[in-house]
Amino acid sequence: MDKRTLTALLLMLVLYLAFDQFIWKPQRQSERLAKQHELLQQEPVIADSLDMEASEAQLSPTDSLAIIEDAETHEVELENDYLKVVFSSKGARIISIELKEYNYSPGVPVDLIPENGALLATTISQGGKDLELGNRNFAFTENPQGKSISFYLGDQADPQIMREYNLDDKYGIGFTTKIQNLGNVNGMKLDLSDGIADSEKNPKTKAQDYRIFLYADNEILKVSLGKMRKNPPQGKFGSYGFAAVRSKYFTLALRETEPQLSRAFSSGINAETHNPGFSVDSYQRTARANWEQSFVLFAGPADASLLKAYGPQMENIAERGYNWLRWLANAFAWFLSWLHGFVKNYGVVIVIFAFLIKIVLHPLTNKSMSASLKMQELQPHLHVLQSKYKNDPKTLQVEMSKLYKEAGASPMSGCLPLLLQMPIFFALYNVLRYSLDMRNAGFVFWLKDLSEPDPYMILPIVMGIFMILQSKMMQPKQVNVDEMDEKQKAAQSTQKMMTWMMPIMMFFIFRGMPAGLVLYWTVFNIYSVIQQYYLLKKHRNKE
Repeated sequence: MDKRTLTALLLMLVLYLAFDQFIWKPQRQSERLAKQHELLQQEPVIADSLDMEASEAQLSPTDSLAIIEDAETHEVELENDYLKVVFSSKGARIISIELKEYNYSPGVPVDLIPENGALLATTISQGGKDLELGNRNFAFTENPQGKSISFYLGDQADPQIMREYNLDDKYGIGFTTKIQNLGNVNGMKLDLSDGIADSEKNPKTKAQDYRIFLYADNEILKVSLGKMRKNPPQGKFGSYGFAAVRSKYFTLALRETEPQLSRAFSSGINAETHNPGFSVDSYQRTARANWEQSFVLFAGPADASLLKAYGPQMENIAERGYNWLRWLANAFAWFLSWLHGFVKNYGVVIVIFAFLIKIVLHPLTNKSMSASLKMQELQPHLHVLQSKYKNDPKTLQVEMSKLYKEAGASPMSGCLPLLLQMPIFFALYNVLRYSLDMRNAGFVFWLKDLSEPDPYMILPIVMGIFMILQSKMMQPKQVNVDEMDEKQKAAQSTQKMMTWMMPIMMFFIFRGMPAGLVLYWTVFNIYSVIQQYYLLKKHRNKE
């Protein structure tokens, strides 16, 4: 087997392993998780490891807080230009967060809270007992400007428990909980176990896309939904930054403002939505007569630039792949967004982007292609050497190296452009799959969403055809078979097989990729065929 064939097989193996680890494996986990959903219907609402919904506290007659379970529950709304938030007086909880700029379906905005779900139910730790507030009806007062609301239990002038909510001008929901005249308090737990709602009608890759985040003790813990089934994160920490749950495009992120009192975290999977949820707890051994904690709940798109403004390291909630490639993914995301300001069709933006990448790589590709043509010219000389030294492999290797050096050629030269494409490919994969700009972004006719696979696999087929064409264009001139030895015949047979094998393999790899990524790779191959045609023509004119 010659070096070029060996190199091609090695590249195929690397591609296979990379895609199996980062693309196919998560998809298999998602399929296994989907099969388990019916079984989950029989489980409690939250996995046992979550321990988020303790039984309702039984109140003694001496309890100074009246529980009003039969009173009418009220709903009240706050909104800004981006959010419409609905609160319930029952538990002073949030029961709906609508995103005005994003739709679940035409005319139906995305709601980040699952149907019949609620966030931020509170449990107070008091003298070794838990006082749950989820079923207590709070009184409330609204700010005249409609941007804040106060829920309270006890006397309005001097409440024992107060929860104040306010909206900022973007996606932040600030809230402060104050407890006084209730005896000693050891802390409180905030419940976000209902997690985040699905924002897409058919989320096929939940196991890969949905994640839990915890930034504590200056480290970020990031766990996919698929891995949470085996080992849901939980534990205590020294310093708390934020916790978050993310779907493919949106996130709910809870950050505590100074001073940071939270010390424990637990998570699990909601059996009704099959999505991850979490809780944070500020329990401390030393009790306080007065307790106050403030948080900001970010409820919006998982956009790195937006999240960065809400707290340290929160931009990492946005999916940008491996840390060493984040800079490249961020650069691509910025450039595509900038280009979209001039060209409103994202498919056309990707076509232009592929053209610009081809221009940037042109000098390297040109050099690589010239080296490949030199290798073709050397084939007759290599055949002579192989025949002359067929029984002396060591001398053959020395003579071949000398021939390559004199001709200025290298068997590995044709692989360099492909290797340089890999970082570009993986960075672009995360941008095109998880960027909000790509959500429901169409191109032409059947391509309605470039972040999802091509439903009819037309692009992968076209890509494979152009890969075959490109490979055939670079095949060396046919040599008389009768003049070949067995080794040379085997090498030619392998090369012919690779002409078809590589495109077929790439088709199966790309058929499950986001259509935007397949569009990029297909257009890039078309540009490569055009470039190759003119380079071959120029080379032949010199002969």
